[in-house]
Amino acid sequence: MLTSTVKFAILLFVTAALASVLELDTSNFDDVVLNSDKHTLVKFYASWCSHCSKLEPVWEELATAYEKEPNVQIARIDADKHQKVGKRYGINGYPTIKLFKKDDVQHPIEFEGARSIEAFNNFISAHTGVKPRSSPASPVMKLTDLNIEDVVGGKDAFIAVTADWCGHCKNLKPTWQKLAQIYQSDSDIVVIGQVQVTDPEPSDWIKEKFEIRSFPTLLYVKNGDLQNPEFYEGPRTLSAFTEFVNERAGTTRAEDGGLHPDAGLLHSLDDLVSTFVGSPKHERVKLANKLTEALNDLKSQNKYAKEIRYYLKLVNSLVNGPYDFIPREIARLEKMLGEDLAPEARDSALLRLNILRYFNSCITPNTYK
Repeated sequence: MLTSTVKFAILLFVTAALASVLELDTSNFDDVVLNSDKHTLVKFYASWCSHCSKLEPVWEELATAYEKEPNVQIARIDADKHQKVGKRYGINGYPTIKLFKKDDVQHPIEFEGARSIEAFNNFISAHTGVKPRSSPASPVMKLTDLNIEDVVGGKDAFIAVTADWCGHCKNLKPTWQKLAQIYQSDSDIVVIGQVQVTDPEPSDWIKEKFEIRSFPTLLYVKNGDLQNPEFYEGPRTLSAFTEFVNERAGTTRAEDGGLHPDAGLLHSLDDLVSTFVGSPKHERVKLANKLTEALNDLKSQNKYAKEIRYYLKLVNSLVNGPYDFIPREIARLEKMLGEDLAPEARDSALLRLNILRYFNSCITPNTYK
């Protein structure tokens, strides 16, 4: 039989693993809110309430801001479904937001201000003295009339044009943040940006240039060409966005920010590579010239610079040695990936490992003759 303390610890661990917002119900409300010795800001909502749905992105962002703060927790409960709790606290409308101070949980304080991050932060700080720990800078590039040409330069850019009063824009924000995080390591290739037209920075030129009539408007700029943007009309989901960006930018990102299993592979050269690797040593010199020419043709397109350099390195090793470079390097990189690596180092190792594994799969009994 688990003690109530152990149950509560497990509950918090599981809930935190799933999301920054703590999900409450009749069975756990008292343990999480009244007995946790923490200040708890609770949103009482109903699943059918449109105002509650509009508030959700802000609530998630608020929870993220406080997730490393040990004395404050952000929670929510469907009070329409769990009416016993709703009645206890006199909930008559949705959403209703109450702060349960840890030293006076029997007298929660109702929030009556604007439903914004700033207002919630001020409310929590005023009653508890706690402020959110500073959040890392947003990975989304802020674009204005003054910087869009310099920031985009000759790169690709996926841009959201938004307004702070727009509910759909607020719903988009968490997904857009995640998308920008995914492509942070590819910032030399593609920019994930945002133009907030209601901010004080100028954006009239952008609105006129792209004929912005509704929000959010999503557009894709190829190779810095602001004259011919492609307007995105697809689903506003992370999977749809990553697929769209990968197709346009030539990137190979997965939704978790990692690389696809075939990242780094130049599939247009698969037949040439297979023939080259599987041929006897004395035949590979002639084939190496042909493969090198094909790689240089790709190089002239200003793409795949890292991949091309590594392909050329492997071509050289199979012509001039060391001939055991591929299996030795596979073993080394696999060991390296078992360690704690910075994102850029992990990407580089995975890209090389994918190429090595493909070359290794092309080895035949003739390769070392």
